[in-house]
Amino acid sequence: MFKRLLAFVVIVFCITKIDAQTDTTQHYPKSVEWITDVAEWGIDLITFERENYTFFVIPMAGYEERTKFSFGVMPVWRFYLNNSDEDSEYFRPSNISPSVMISTTGMYELDLSSGFYTNNNWLFENKWLFQFMPDRFYGIGNQDKGDIYSDFDMEKFEFTGTVSKGLSNTVFLGVNYDLGFFDISNISGTTLNQDVLGYEGGFVMGIGPTAYYDSRDNISYPSSGQYLAISYDYYFGDYDFSSFKIDARNYIKLSENDKVLAFQAYLNSAYGDVPFFRMPTLGGKRLFRGIDRPYKYMDTNVAYLQAEYRSPLWWRIGYVLNTGVGNVFNNWDNSIVEDVHVMFGAGFRFQLLPKEKLSFRADFGMTNRGDKGIYFTLGEAF
Repeated sequence: MFKRLLAFVVIVFCITKIDAQTDTTQHYPKSVEWITDVAEWGIDLITFERENYTFFVIPMAGYEERTKFSFGVMPVWRFYLNNSDEDSEYFRPSNISPSVMISTTGMYELDLSSGFYTNNNWLFENKWLFQFMPDRFYGIGNQDKGDIYSDFDMEKFEFTGTVSKGLSNTVFLGVNYDLGFFDISNISGTTLNQDVLGYEGGFVMGIGPTAYYDSRDNISYPSSGQYLAISYDYYFGDYDFSSFKIDARNYIKLSENDKVLAFQAYLNSAYGDVPFFRMPTLGGKRLFRGIDRPYKYMDTNVAYLQAEYRSPLWWRIGYVLNTGVGNVFNNWDNSIVEDVHVMFGAGFRFQLLPKEKLSFRADFGMTNRGDKGIYFTLGEAF
């Protein structure tokens, strides 16, 4: 599986050689310039920039297999509590970003996410989520699923976050918290049954320590630096279990015009009486694009590696190429490397805030086992 990652890296470096020969001063026809001028005018209508903050409103539209077409709106307020700006060594804007989404399958979602970086190196990250989602459960394990699954509806309320203190600009220690209420109804099919822990939903509450090192030059679009986060959470409530996570990332700047090679290694292990809706899973818009059903491949452990090449293309438009290998498994034995999932994908980027390098992204991924995913969202995957 590592040969595929190596081949990806070789291809990327060949692409960078070609990109390096592109004339960045190329002139475009006036018709094209007119289109960009109109687009800039439209962006200016929904963006309000001041000295210490930026406020903009994003109309949201997307498609995923489980939600089909979705629509919504996301106002975003980005500001600075720590007197930093985009020219500082470690660019850390605070933000508040509520959103409302509905879909053609009946999904609706209210989300309020925020992150506050203070002058004395405190970080407060919070996420409130209320969601109703028609979904599918394919069973626990890494076996091929076929068409055997149960449809169900899940209504959930979650409040998650982190409070951490920076010992320096790059080292943080803190506490994670995770509170969730889950209601499951309208189950059809026999895969999700009373023998599956979490079948009736329930209440979970978790808390635990976290530590991380973060030397990324920009959290919206890292082009250099490293990120390493380690956390342990103990859960109580209706279920008694624990979760351990490691998230390691490295970013290599390939040129001065934001060509970047990014790597991520991720591990999540759970122990105890873990309900299925809190089991480690493979897939999603961030954790392994190419598998769009979160309850398809799950077990007590998940591990994956992924790599991505990111490059601007023209004006505010950019693209990415990505690949990865991953697996879910129950025991630490040969099953870790059996029937691994290999993912390949590509994506489109549109910079909403060029100064902060914050982009809207559209990604497509597919795997060697026939899974695929299409995602539209804000910010880079990792």
